[in-house]
Amino acid sequence: MMRRWQMMRVPLRALRRALRLRCPACGYGDLFAHGLRLNDTCPYCQSRFERTPGESLGGIYLTSVMTLLILIVGFVIFDLALDADASLFVAFWIGCVLVFNLFLYRTARALWIAISYLHGGVYPDPDYEREYYAPPEKHSHARQRSE
Repeated sequence: MMRRWQMMRVPLRALRRALRLRCPACGYGDLFAHGLRLNDTCPYCQSRFERTPGESLGGIYLTSVMTLLILIVGFVIFDLALDADASLFVAFWIGCVLVFNLFLYRTARALWIAISYLHGGVYPDPDYEREYYAPPEKHSHARQRSE
């Protein structure tokens, strides 16, 4: 009989890798090339991170939820601690929204990829280049027609 903590090892490992911005499948490849640019595949295990258009919306939703939670807690703490008019903090909180969304997006996107991995949506794809690049025959055939 498998213990409960042993069953949770794979999901927890995938979430830990996501928090480090690593591939949830192998743990070695970086999820992001630089900045906010997501790698198409893992350079080590060739797992494709985004298979269909619109998968990045999950990361945007997670970013919004995390930002909202931070803002609500922060607003309540500031309001109770400073006991000032809430309209004074509007500019501050608008700035916080922009900053939190920018800094939390990579982590939220990585967590969404880990969730997708746990549901079978991220896996190694050896035919990745064949789907996106035309075979050489088409290019040579097009040259022959133009000559």
